[in-house]
Amino acid sequence: MSEEAFSRLLARLNADPALAGEQYEKLRAKLIYYFERNNCRNPTDLSDETINRVARKLEEDVEIKDVFKFSSGVARYVLLEHWNDPFRKWVELNEQLSSPEVVEREFDERRLECKKKCLQNLEPRERELMVKNCTTSKHGREELARSMGLKINAFRARIFRIREKLQRCYKNCINDREESETQ
Repeated sequence: MSEEAFSRLLARLNADPALAGEQYEKLRAKLIYYFERNNCRNPTDLSDETINRVARKLEEDVEIKDVFKFSSGVARYVLLEHWNDPFRKWVELNEQLSSPEVVEREFDERRLECKKKCLQNLEPRERELMVKNCTTSKHGREELARSMGLKINAFRARIFRIREKLQRCYKNCINDREESETQ
């Protein structure tokens, strides 16, 4: 974000520089909370990306009536991009499962074991479908859906259900391990 864009953002948040700083921190905290609530791995990075995009729009002289509401809309798009990035998902997962350096540096044993367990609990066809979904382009997903005899929306719904299953399994596993450690 350029200094000019940041200045414009602060000016739009409040004419008083001290209050503008407070409003900026309030906006940033609200965005971080939004991304945390949506189980994002790096909520601060995503909130900074959202603020940068809003600031760039202001620098481009886009008319924004309410910076907070506009930021909420931009955050939704940032979240969608975050979750729909196939490289992010499978590169992170592959690193977690195969690289001892990454595991030692970033992930504790409990989380890694839960991720492995949840992936292993998927039916082989579900696991294969997730891999194919996350490693193909949009056009490839449409082809994959057609080859399964599904319309693209039905295919997306199936992927969504598998993701939900993985998330539930992971949360339950982490909670179970935390409870067993506290007893």
